[in-house]
Amino acid sequence: MEKKKKNKYFTSISIGVATVWFSTHCGAGFASGTQELQYFSNHGWFGVFMPIITFIIIALTYYVGLETARQTDKWSYNQWAREAFGSLAPFLNITLDASIIITTIAATAATIATGGLLANQYLHIPVIVGSLAMFGIVTLICVFGESVVRKNAMVMTICILAIVSIVLVAGLIKYYPQIVKLMSERYVNPNASKWGITGSKETVKGNFGNALLWALTYAGFQISAIGGITSSFKGGIYKEEAKGAMILGCIINLIMLLGICLLIFSRMPDIYTNQTARTLPTVFIVNDLNISVLKVLYPLLLFLALITTAVGFIFGMVQRIDPYVLRGMSSSILRKAIISIICLTICYLVSTQGLMWIVQVAYKYLGLFNWIFIILPLWIIGYKNIRKRDQLQAK
Repeated sequence: MEKKKKNKYFTSISIGVATVWFSTHCGAGFASGTQELQYFSNHGWFGVFMPIITFIIIALTYYVGLETARQTDKWSYNQWAREAFGSLAPFLNITLDASIIITTIAATAATIATGGLLANQYLHIPVIVGSLAMFGIVTLICVFGESVVRKNAMVMTICILAIVSIVLVAGLIKYYPQIVKLMSERYVNPNASKWGITGSKETVKGNFGNALLWALTYAGFQISAIGGITSSFKGGIYKEEAKGAMILGCIINLIMLLGICLLIFSRMPDIYTNQTARTLPTVFIVNDLNISVLKVLYPLLLFLALITTAVGFIFGMVQRIDPYVLRGMSSSILRKAIISIICLTICYLVSTQGLMWIVQVAYKYLGLFNWIFIILPLWIIGYKNIRKRDQLQAK
């Protein structure tokens, strides 16, 4: 009976965490297709399959956070990271803080600004009203704890998966002959985006090595979401739950990302050379499909994607700050609401300064930074400490 209890890979908590991962990943860049085109599809036929490498790396890294938090019962990323990094924690915790704070501000600023513009474009209301609506929705979800965050992620993920699935099925049916043609020809983009530290706009003939660098960079900057995703695992009891969350999350993200990459690849090279299409690739495809219902559903998808991304990042920041501020306040809900509003206000102010273009370059540097100071240390030191705690528990 005890053995049966411990073999719980897919519980309500692990499924919830998997959907938090997907909903955090499924931001404006994902839903619009700009990330898929830039990091994967534009390189050639092999680029479409690079997300497999990317998400295995992400899952292996997130798992260290989940399992360390479960073993130590410490759920704020600042607390479990001390246990994961061991003697190097005083330094590496600072780098983790820097990475998560920068990403939280940048990514959330983008979602607030885009949400305001989306509301203005489709509902014809002032941008600031749409942004304030984002404030309210994100705050309400974040202040009620990890259970509400998981439930919100599950509901919104179902909606997003449904809409993306409709787009994928309709698109893949229509463009199947073109996909077969490009794959059989082993199409390679003669002017693929060249990876480089300087962030130049140089191009290069698509090749595996260049595509791999883009895929590794994508994995790098996605790691910054580890704080919110680990916090959402609070209440997890078994090691299997942490593994199940990562397995399921990896599968969901891969299916959706591979599908969109394949769909965008089907429109190569036009979708890459056409500047209008390149800005919002999936919107370009949705319009090209000429399906009326999708023109209604896709703006809804973008809005849900914005909300879920903002919630994922802000929730992680609320969990990080909550133990240290306003400790005399009796209402934890009010305290979390204040923290959430302050964080969102900072993000909004950043978005109004016209700094979002920096984010496009900063993500590359953030990816490199995260590989050096987060991913590799968690793989080397974090896994070692997990094994030590397992051995101590077994004695």
